[in-house]
Amino acid sequence: MIQRLKGKAAIITGGAQGIGGATARRLAAEGAQVLIVDTDAELALANVKCITDAGGSAAHMTGDVSKEETAEGMVSEAMSRFGRLDILVQNAFGLSSDTFGGGAVEMQLQTWREVMDLLTGALFLGAKYGVPAMEASGPSEEFDAEVLAEHGLHRGDPPPAGVGRIINMSSVHGLLQAAGILAYEAGKSAAIGMTRQMAIDYGPKGITVNAIAPGHILTEKIQKMWEEEGNEEGYRLFEIQYPVRRLGRLADIASAVAFLSTDEASFITGVCLPVDGGLSIQLQENIVMEMKDYIQQNPGIKSHFDSWGEGSQRK
Repeated sequence: MIQRLKGKAAIITGGAQGIGGATARRLAAEGAQVLIVDTDAELALANVKCITDAGGSAAHMTGDVSKEETAEGMVSEAMSRFGRLDILVQNAFGLSSDTFGGGAVEMQLQTWREVMDLLTGALFLGAKYGVPAMEASGPSEEFDAEVLAEHGLHRGDPPPAGVGRIINMSSVHGLLQAAGILAYEAGKSAAIGMTRQMAIDYGPKGITVNAIAPGHILTEKIQKMWEEEGNEEGYRLFEIQYPVRRLGRLADIASAVAFLSTDEASFITGVCLPVDGGLSIQLQENIVMEMKDYIQQNPGIKSHFDSWGEGSQRK
């Protein structure tokens, strides 16, 4: 694999498994030194071993990124271990649907605060400590500042560039809303707004900030749920919701994160990139009619959501 991230250091929160795990492996494969931050030490260590066995560089740290001491600690650990910080992927989310389901009437205030601390507070804390570390690190040795000077910057020195990349994980739930999960919808929507605001603040420092909105991704947990509760007809029902007629793979998101982390994406900031197979571009009336026909033809459908109950998270 081309070493597009050679000389760079990255933090991936929630990097033990799922989207974060695949992202950690991809960035390491492209040459980055990776610090995995996760509450599950055993799974984080297993992913570190997977990376190092493949010839990559990785370490792990246990902690809850909604806590300030973890956010400050992970940046200090990256700086101490790698000597710099270039990439911050803010992906962590570990609460189950049972803990954050419900609308404004049903939800408990403490639950609301816990979910928002993780979905928005962690993004704030990551940037609070990550941005100064990126500034102190400066561009990596691999960054070619001459490229900017060759493209129309005729007055004065080129602006700061190649200093850092922040990628916040939103969701199609940040673009489209579902019933019964107010906190999740609010948090994933807020991630997009925070991304745009941070892009304005930190662009002049040479740091780009972007978000990704995944569709239905077959993580390890989701795959297991499908195997235990779904059937082939139910799986196909989900596939036909997507214009590409398949569900998302971990590599789909990891590839998008890797691209946004490179110098090739230096003129992209403040963007929420849907990596959703076209789910969010469709007219609902049409897709509903397609699904109606399919359901009528396949009355034995079972999906991995069947045991979650009405109003549970649908992604």
